[in-house]
Amino acid sequence: MRPPRPIPEYRLAELKEFRKRKWPGSEFQRFLCVWLRVEQGLSTKEIARVLNWHINTIRFTQSDFIARGPKAFVEEKRGGRRRQLLTIEEEKLFLAPFQNVAGNGSMLVANEIKAALEKQLGRTVHKTTVYRLLRRHGWRKVVPRPKHPKHNKEAVEAFKKRASPTG
Repeated sequence: MRPPRPIPEYRLAELKEFRKRKWPGSEFQRFLCVWLRVEQGLSTKEIARVLNWHINTIRFTQSDFIARGPKAFVEEKRGGRRRQLLTIEEEKLFLAPFQNVAGNGSMLVANEIKAALEKQLGRTVHKTTVYRLLRRHGWRKVVPRPKHPKHNKEAVEAFKKRASPTG
């Protein structure tokens, strides 16, 4: 097993400062995750056993502390759009011209939106990016039911009359 990543001195000073605070339980556990390593010299497995956490969570919390300092203890939320191309507000502004076209009842094609998005971003994007963008803003795909070009209504009615059990 490889040795744990060393914690810089300035982070150790921040850890001692943070120790003087009062905090809720979840922050305290994240603090303990690092403090048990620094002060008590416990291994990752031992810390995981003490806190009843998974080993990977211990490693993530410790490396997060090394990278961000005491903010790693306070900020619990890890979700979000980390790989977003545009913010939600930018997406709304981007879709505004297309909304006028769609509101007029004309056909709006996703390839046109994709081309405009690629032009704005200056890079290529996959077509599913466009569909997720539209779905995120409440747009839905409304298309007429497909019909065969050689569809013959009279032939369909004649077939129904011949195929019916009573007829």
